Amino acid sequence: MRIKFAATLGITAVALALTMGVGAFAQDTVVVKTITTTDPGVLIGTITTRRDELNKLYADALAQNLLAEAEKNLLKAELDRIAAEEAAAKALTGVAASSKIVVLARDIDTLGERFNIVLKKPVFVPIVEGSHFTIVEGKVVELDDVAKRRWDLEGKISKFYLENRISASEANKLRSRMDLIATQEAGMRADGNLDLKEGRILYGEFDKIGSDLDSAAK
Repeated sequence: MRIKFAATLGITAVALALTMGVGAFAQDTVVVKTITTTDPGVLIGTITTRRDELNKLYADALAQNLLAEAEKNLLKAELDRIAAEEAAAKALTGVAASSKIVVLARDIDTLGERFNIVLKKPVFVPIVEGSHFTIVEGKVVELDDVAKRRWDLEGKISKFYLENRISASEANKLRSRMDLIATQEAGMRADGNLDLKEGRILYGEFDKIGSDLDSAAK
């Protein structure tokens, strides 16, 4: 079953479409109703569920003695950070909440990729693949270009941190800048959309963070 936003994640009002049929090749699409991202609970529930999966994978890795002390502490710190940011995201609304959830999804996927390596098997299926954000029950939300760029950049920050290419302090500074951009984006989307000029401004800010990340990487 696929649910696809006709207008993309981050836009205030979106159409909800249901693809009906058997298997991945079902083609018939029926518009069911309209929902809004001012209530992103449908997304935050996915974050909670998938974070719980990571906690179980972490416990499995510990039980099998697969983690060196440094990596054990690093992964636990990341799990705790994501849990704290998830709790904070639940107090947000609208675009700010949706933006934060996309970032958390990328952090979770990055950790999931690491557990696939640690446990030496594909134990974690990513939340986001391409531009598709898979929520609970196999439904899919389509990410727009800005959300996808934010997701990719957050993943790069997390990946570099887990690979010890940047310090915790550097990662936190970059993430704080990402949060500021999300706040800026929320203001731009107050009228329900981004114009070309606003999109270019956001991409320019993302490019600055990407450049600083590459410079900081060891």
